[in-house]
Amino acid sequence: MEAIRETNDKMGIREYFETLMDIMRTPVRYFERVADEPGSRRALIFLMISALFYCSVSMAYFFENSLSMGMVMMLNAILMPAFGAVITFILMGMTGRDKTGFGRIFNIYAYASGAVMVVSWIPGLAIIMEPVRAVLICVGLHKALGVSKTRAVLLILLTAVVMLLFFWTAAPMVMELKQLFQ
Repeated sequence: MEAIRETNDKMGIREYFETLMDIMRTPVRYFERVADEPGSRRALIFLMISALFYCSVSMAYFFENSLSMGMVMMLNAILMPAFGAVITFILMGMTGRDKTGFGRIFNIYAYASGAVMVVSWIPGLAIIMEPVRAVLICVGLHKALGVSKTRAVLLILLTAVVMLLFFWTAAPMVMELKQLFQ
């Protein structure tokens, strides 16, 4: 049993591409398989590899190798799925019906976001890939957590609304801080 768990926790290049292809080919079966995945290490490594690829390609082609922009993009690529998972976790907890662990929700966001990042650096595809990410997260919530399809869609929509409200309310503060440091 320990040998099986050890190979499942492993995330080399081969495992990364196998995971990526599994998510894109059959997301339903993939999220059913990872429903009881222990911990978030594998999902986090998958997300970090995808984020590294996304940032390095974006830096090379669009931001003229700006290291500061690359760091901002890398933080954004890793923290935004975590932030979305936090909001979804809070929204699920507000209903009081489920006691789903944060790690399981984060895994869904990490796998969905990591799979989409590989393609979303291409100009024009980012706007198309965001709905794909939302669909993958809905599939993950439904298959891995047993959330109904309607509730999964509502969770995604509410998470998006809360994130937009958060950033809209934080924007004036960020502008004030920016002026302080100039």
